[in-house]
Amino acid sequence: MLSTLLLPGLYLHNFRLITYKSPVTDKEFLDYYSFRWQMLRQPLNLPRGSEQDDIEMQSFHIAAYEGKTIIGVGRIHIEPDHSARIRYMAVRGDYQNQGVGSRILQNLEKIADTENLKTCWLNAREGAINFYLKNGYVIKGQSNSELAVRHVRMEKTLD
Repeated sequence: MLSTLLLPGLYLHNFRLITYKSPVTDKEFLDYYSFRWQMLRQPLNLPRGSEQDDIEMQSFHIAAYEGKTIIGVGRIHIEPDHSARIRYMAVRGDYQNQGVGSRILQNLEKIADTENLKTCWLNAREGAINFYLKNGYVIKGQSNSELAVRHVRMEKTLD
């Protein structure tokens, strides 16, 4: 995998120019939520709206773009115990295993670090466990999920 930082938030991944940024405009958020639904909820036959929860406005969002097309997303929010929870991570299939998901994760972890949080945690789907292990997360046990997909709780201590 070739990944080169060109400017803050702008990377060249395998000769593709990828930008990482938070959605800002209404259109960017509409596209962001649509991508989350298509990648994470539609395959489970869940309705539109299930890709959002009641803390979207208190959360930090990152999207990866090639041009104006979203190819990956992730979200982080601060829990009452002052840990950071990562949710709604997804990368389009044809961009997986190219560093896009890792870069999204790194951006989210930087937000946690900026907020002086020491732990990031998430509930990983079975198919994503190896991805998170490669990114320094450890399995803490089974997790409960409202979805009909098995999840495990994973954590990472930030430096």
